[in-house]
Amino acid sequence: MAIVRMQKVAVLAFRPLREQVLDALQAEGMLHISEEEPSASVDHSEVNYRIAELHFAIDTLKQVSSKKTLASALGKHGVDEILAARSKVDVRGIVDELHALEEKDTAASAVLKEADSLSQILEPWKKLPYRLDLERKTARTVLMLGMVPKDTFFNFQASLRQKLPRTAVEQVDFLGEKVVADAIVWSEDLGQFEEIAASHGWLECTLPHLHGTPNALLRKAKGDAETAMAARLKHADRRVALTTLLPDLIRISIYMDWLNGKQHAREHLSESRSLSTLVGWMPKKDVRELASRLQKISPAIAVEPALPHESEEAPVLLKNCKLITPFESVTTLYGLPLPHEFDPTPLLAPFFIIYYALCLTDGGYGATLALIMGAIIWKKKLSIEGSPLIWLLLYSGIVSFFVGIPFGGWFGLTPNQVPEVLTREVAGGGRLFRGQIWNLSEQSGINFLQYLALGLGVTHIFFGMFLSGYHKWVHGNKIAALWQDFTPHLVLALVIGILAAPVPWKRPIELAFYVSIGLLIWGKGYGNKWFVRPLMGFLGVANMMIGLLSNSLSYLRILALGLVTGAIAMAVDQVAVEMGRLFPWMIVRIPVVILIALMGHTVSIALNALGSFIHSGRLQFIEFFSQFFEGGGRPFLPFQRQTTAHSVS
Repeated sequence: MAIVRMQKVAVLAFRPLREQVLDALQAEGMLHISEEEPSASVDHSEVNYRIAELHFAIDTLKQVSSKKTLASALGKHGVDEILAARSKVDVRGIVDELHALEEKDTAASAVLKEADSLSQILEPWKKLPYRLDLERKTARTVLMLGMVPKDTFFNFQASLRQKLPRTAVEQVDFLGEKVVADAIVWSEDLGQFEEIAASHGWLECTLPHLHGTPNALLRKAKGDAETAMAARLKHADRRVALTTLLPDLIRISIYMDWLNGKQHAREHLSESRSLSTLVGWMPKKDVRELASRLQKISPAIAVEPALPHESEEAPVLLKNCKLITPFESVTTLYGLPLPHEFDPTPLLAPFFIIYYALCLTDGGYGATLALIMGAIIWKKKLSIEGSPLIWLLLYSGIVSFFVGIPFGGWFGLTPNQVPEVLTREVAGGGRLFRGQIWNLSEQSGINFLQYLALGLGVTHIFFGMFLSGYHKWVHGNKIAALWQDFTPHLVLALVIGILAAPVPWKRPIELAFYVSIGLLIWGKGYGNKWFVRPLMGFLGVANMMIGLLSNSLSYLRILALGLVTGAIAMAVDQVAVEMGRLFPWMIVRIPVVILIALMGHTVSIALNALGSFIHSGRLQFIEFFSQFFEGGGRPFLPFQRQTTAHSVS
């Protein structure tokens, strides 16, 4: 329906004009190069390495760039700006400098890590008067270092004075509930010392063999850490200074993409002594225009139709009106149609957006979603073609607002919680919002939404069956379409007739209904021998009825999500009010209620908007597309010059 018709063409040119033709084709952006084996095999490893280095520089500078610089760098760039950037920036020098800064940062981080580790080890021992590089064991004595719980330290000293009077234990410092101590023990007393020490909770410590006292080493580590931190700050400042070159680096990246694309096209050229040929696909309506433009370069250039291979399929390009274009983001989530199929986007659009709105069923949430998306579109000047998903959410919010009115969904509020001017009185003394028809807090409202969901589901499924038949019909398989796909519609029409027709008409319609059942069974057996056709048809009808039942019940998720949205919104309001009651002063209570309500409804809108999108999309992909849509088309990717940094943004 909205798939652009493609034509395979061969662009023929006098060989000396090859580069001019490639430049022109890239500038026009009309030709999708045919995915055949390239005529030349080229090693791209060096080029890919250089591109990776450029992207390293860009990614590094993006992390420290200001918002203004990023906006300038990631926006659109003029062709002249892109070409001029090649001579303005020393890319190799910038990459080397950033690598050097990274290596220096790594070394500084190692110094910081080592200083931190050393500080943790030596901090408790900073008052130790001994150098750590001195020998701790002599011919007669051993220097022992350890920690003892505070509550046993004095008993430990007393025991040593009594049993080992030659041993001296000195308190060095405190570490929490432990005493940091050193002991000079005579060698022959070492075994007895260890027994006494163990009984008092002594924990021996081993310090690294370093040149200097712990205090001197700590001062040196602190100085080294300060120097390393200053170096890192200096490196960070240098990176920030280099961000002024980010826009030009991105322009060079775009230019490299141009060269890559051109090289890809060059490798797919077929060349003889005097002729260069490039084969590809393009919209059929643009063939004459492209030929005319290339003829302006030289009369020795021609665009001729080419025959595709038997197994080759054309790339797919969707083209819808601006009202429908946002819904392409739903179709492409599933996949592009095959070239011989039709674009399902215009067909799913009304169902998707109605299902979305019914899943949300809250006019307040819909209005909020529409305002947020509208603000994003206005702020960033987003086009429908460039940001279809954002526009789709805008549409969905607007429709959800209007659908929410008859259901009375307004941020989970009840008519009794809003000013009377916004409500109306109904029979029995109750109140409803103005414009509200159904109340989802009552069984009648739930029943209505349930029947509406089932009715839409059956309509959706039978519409899919019709499209399946239509596809067969237009491709010449009319008998299969009539028997397999259109007979169920005849049965459905007669069922509706039995329910809605006047009494005198019911009997003839019932007879026609019985005949249609026979036709349905006979039709579902299409393609089999006549004597097994009734059996296969009966099995086909049974399978269809089971599928119809299960698929129809899937549409009840619309009811479930519609009820859940209101329940969550109401719960947020109740939590906000109850939390506000914890504060006795109104000056505090009101801001607390508003803050909690804003936070709760923000989360609720995000979750329910996402859930509505997922479940509405699922109903398209599983229940609707399964009736007629195969998918699997490859996208139309023309050989062209991009002017935005897609590969680095």
